[in-house]
Amino acid sequence: MSSSNGHKKYDVILVAGEGKSSYKVYHQNKAFLTLQGKCVILYIVEALQQVQSIRDIYIVGSKDKLDQVLHSGRVDREYPKRIHVVEQKANLYENVWQTFLQSQQVELKDVDTTPHRDKAVLIVPCDAPLITPQEVEHFISHADMDRYDHVLGLVSREKLRHFYPQASKPGIKMAYLHIQEDSFRINNLHLVKPLRIENREYIQKMYQYRYQRNFKNLVLFGLSVFGKDKAKHYKNYIGLQLCLFFGGLGLEFVVDYFRKLNPKKELEESISTIMKTRFSALEVPFPGAALDIDNAKDYEAMKTRFEEWQEYLKATPLTSIEEYSEAFSPSRKMVRTSH
Repeated sequence: MSSSNGHKKYDVILVAGEGKSSYKVYHQNKAFLTLQGKCVILYIVEALQQVQSIRDIYIVGSKDKLDQVLHSGRVDREYPKRIHVVEQKANLYENVWQTFLQSQQVELKDVDTTPHRDKAVLIVPCDAPLITPQEVEHFISHADMDRYDHVLGLVSREKLRHFYPQASKPGIKMAYLHIQEDSFRINNLHLVKPLRIENREYIQKMYQYRYQRNFKNLVLFGLSVFGKDKAKHYKNYIGLQLCLFFGGLGLEFVVDYFRKLNPKKELEESISTIMKTRFSALEVPFPGAALDIDNAKDYEAMKTRFEEWQEYLKATPLTSIEEYSEAFSPSRKMVRTSH
């Protein structure tokens, strides 16, 4: 796919807040966990500094802690990218929303009339230390921001098998989004026009429920988001949850049955309707950003295999799905999705 963004550059918001809904590991903000003696967030900052399509970096979280980590890590806050540290707000939504307004120098009272309604920003998590500059560049360059207001990155299950537990080594095995075309992991990269998403308040609600496994709560969440007037979207929501449930039991043949309820285009249209925006999911052939630290077990696996995984990712500076597949999975037939 050719780039649709050309030479456009975007500010990035690196979210490292410590709100009530943020998930900690060993009672610590994941941004400040260490790998090989260096804080996780520093690996992400270093990767973002190398991305040509990024302009300024805004890091939102505990300002005092972030200033200290950047100072101790000897990070140049002026070159090659200007780095701004923003004090965290009440929750993830407020962190992103207020930081975006600050980056655009927009007052809250002016959001309905501002000329910045079509300004997009890249949102990146603080707990994915294996993120690489080439995957961020690939994601930005292939996100069609002329047609969409929110583009979310996806990585296919096949790209993540290398990072699974092995006979003598720990690893990270994740839950997947099973749709008709393939099984994917959300890669945590979002390119968004915040002022073009009308139902922004749903974002925080989704974030709060992201670790829920209680089926009753999942149904109540669906009702609160979709409402009775959007009953047709329940097919997609229930289909996704059934696939998640049976996938966790290892019943792939049942997953393959229910995934038919969820064609990619239909899901994109449902999300667009619910959020009142133009949404698209983009498959990215690089897995680094999807390898986030969700819990202590993932962190221990990351500590054990971090250097090995870094070398594996560095050895794959490829930009196409075909090249990537040929290099590491010559016998696998990859499923491609269209946009």
